[in-house]
Amino acid sequence: MDKKYTILIVDDKLENLQYLHIVLKDEDYDIRATPDAMMALEAAKLNTPDLILLDIKMPNIDGYELCRMIKKQESLKEIPIIFISALDSVEDKVKAFEEGGVDYITKPFEPKEIQARIKTQLQIHKSKIMIARLYEQQDLFVKKIMHEMNTPVSIISLNTDLMERQNGPSKEVEAIKASVKTLSSIYGDLSYKIKKETKEYKISQINLLEFISSRVQFFDELANTKDIHLNLEYNKNCDVFINKYELERVIDNTISNAIKYSKQSSEINIFFGEEAGDTIIEIEDFGVGIEDLDMIFQAYYQQSNKRLGLGLGLNIVKEICDKYGIDIDVMSKKGVGTKFVFDIKSIVKSSL
Repeated sequence: MDKKYTILIVDDKLENLQYLHIVLKDEDYDIRATPDAMMALEAAKLNTPDLILLDIKMPNIDGYELCRMIKKQESLKEIPIIFISALDSVEDKVKAFEEGGVDYITKPFEPKEIQARIKTQLQIHKSKIMIARLYEQQDLFVKKIMHEMNTPVSIISLNTDLMERQNGPSKEVEAIKASVKTLSSIYGDLSYKIKKETKEYKISQINLLEFISSRVQFFDELANTKDIHLNLEYNKNCDVFINKYELERVIDNTISNAIKYSKQSSEINIFFGEEAGDTIIEIEDFGVGIEDLDMIFQAYYQQSNKRLGLGLGLNIVKEICDKYGIDIDVMSKKGVGTKFVFDIKSIVKSSL
């Protein structure tokens, strides 16, 4: 073992405490034991154990109640708790897991079973801590990337606009501006992934025609680099109630994905309005098609023939649509194209 683990044993029977101490003494654990529930709680607060062996039937405060008290403590809630008890009914075992226990050992104790189960839970707990730390490092790394991206992207964008004003439009400038918009979209995805749990995304009233028209205009330069024409049609304008940034992520990721997988000199049809009694947004490309429809909304998924981007865009689209109750229907045929249909009735509150 990499470290000497601390195990707290809570049982009102002294003979059980002594027996468990004997069983575990050769495993190089730091063993602490108490027959008192409140003393166990205070001891855990002062010196956090790596694992708790907890009896159920104890006077005053039983094991279930003590488990609840432990789980309410922010510093203790992740500690694995193994219940130890003479109670052997399914109901007792189910309740133990419902209260937050990770395992259940029945008396009389079998030494090898206790040792094996403790080792397993300690290893699982160690792995969880390691994964949590990796996520923290990943989060920090992504934040640093975003910070490093923001300044050069802004400088490129400003200088490109200046070059265009001085020298007029050109294919080279258009290509640079399109690439900047691709980076901006990636930046937006990373920002949303990091901030979605902590930032409050307030709902506002958005005119759909104005909004989608602005996004089509935004992607026009990117589409031009592949000689793709963006067609926008609608049969009924309406207002939607949703956070503007989140709607932007849905529309932007779907359009950019359509451009990415479209064939050269093709077109993308964008439609919104009423169809068969539903209010929808429809984005259709005539590109390579999607290989595996069951996988497209998973994070980091990328088609084998087009390994572009981070594979986060459609995962974010699905998260936001689920949040607002927007149904997504995806139809695709290899070599023919793909159509995304968003049923947005859940966010439509009034028609114009």
